[in-house]
Amino acid sequence: MVLVFGTTYYAKRPFGWQTANWYYTKAYMGALMSYAIVIYKTYGPPQLNLAFLHRLIVDENVEYLLLAFFWLMMKPMVVTLLPFVVFSLFHVITYTRSTLIPAVFPGVTAEIQRVRQEERSGTVRTGLSAAGRVSKYMGDWSSKYYSPALREVGVWEVAVVGAWIVLGAVTFQTPLLAPPFYFQFLRMRYALSAPTRAAFRRVRGFLDNMLTPPSASASVPGLVTDSYIRVRDFLIKIGDVIMDPAAQQQQQQPQPQR
Repeated sequence: MVLVFGTTYYAKRPFGWQTANWYYTKAYMGALMSYAIVIYKTYGPPQLNLAFLHRLIVDENVEYLLLAFFWLMMKPMVVTLLPFVVFSLFHVITYTRSTLIPAVFPGVTAEIQRVRQEERSGTVRTGLSAAGRVSKYMGDWSSKYYSPALREVGVWEVAVVGAWIVLGAVTFQTPLLAPPFYFQFLRMRYALSAPTRAAFRRVRGFLDNMLTPPSASASVPGLVTDSYIRVRDFLIKIGDVIMDPAAQQQQQQPQPQR
């Protein structure tokens, strides 16, 4: 909730840049607290062994915790907040529906389960209380929009944040450390997340349509098309290595002479 409200006030910026940056900082501090709590509830106290470290490395919550800390240390970039806001919004909805509402209205959970069973059997005989209707609506809304939101967040992370960071580094608006750090984050997401791989495919399809023949406009310079194809093919090779490093190692090994 700290993240959601902090981002809202930062986006509005009604009190000047200094105050807006304060809200930006609070938003990312909220993200850090949220992910730290989730990680601690999942794994408990830290353990000094490789198995525990490996479990942390492949956990997306740890990846986003590190990314949030990195953005907190950098110059404020509003585009980086959107993925965290979306995740936080669904977390707030889930927590409200599964914890807060049942704490105030203990019978809501059983009430919703009864109505859902009646809906499945096609014999809805009882209605829901106001709290039950709110809880059910939140659950239905979350189930309907969670997956589409993840897909759009993936595209945002790849296309918008990635482009913003590269352009910022080229124009010296962001530290040169930002692109390699963020691309390492995307590399991990590509290896572990199907939505991220789908996002890369969507971005590639859009750019192919805009910049390569026969669908590209005749006004697109050939230099732009050639440069894009080189970068695209390079990234495809990196993706292949990420998904199948063993095959890449076999290709690099010298073939025995006959």
